[in-house]
Amino acid sequence: MPGLVVLGFGSNIGNRFRNINFALKTLALNKSLNLLKVSDIYETEPWGFKKQRSFFNCAAVFRCRLQPLELLRLAKSVEKKAGRTSSPAWQARKLDIDILFYGGCVIHNKLLKIPHQYLECRNFVLKPLVDIIPGFIHPVLKKSILDLYNSSRDICKVKRISSFDK
Repeated sequence: MPGLVVLGFGSNIGNRFRNINFALKTLALNKSLNLLKVSDIYETEPWGFKKQRSFFNCAAVFRCRLQPLELLRLAKSVEKKAGRTSSPAWQARKLDIDILFYGGCVIHNKLLKIPHQYLECRNFVLKPLVDIIPGFIHPVLKKSILDLYNSSRDICKVKRISSFDK
């Protein structure tokens, strides 16, 4: 039975908009996913390692007929097709796709952590989520996305730069 998943997208190498658009289009063409809603794109300060180019970030909701690890493999495959190479955490990357939510599931193992860790601390994740699922209740924190954003202590700037045709 299909379920809803929320993916986060980020890029700060090359044509950031084109990298994210490539990922969204590639995933939307997959027969196991149906793209339902996409947030605006935001330009955001780097989080963690500050001395790098700003990121473009957005989030999207899909109807998904894949198991969580299958979805992870697909996301990593799309990153690789876009030209992503290995890099340490919080470093520059051509494309990053994160599984933020898989319905209301909580998964915590060596390969996958859902909900995505630290999302409640990151405005570059929360602001796009406010666009598309403001009332969604975080399955662990039991707070809405809007409440998490409004109570965030993250001081990194998040600036709307574009919207996708919706």
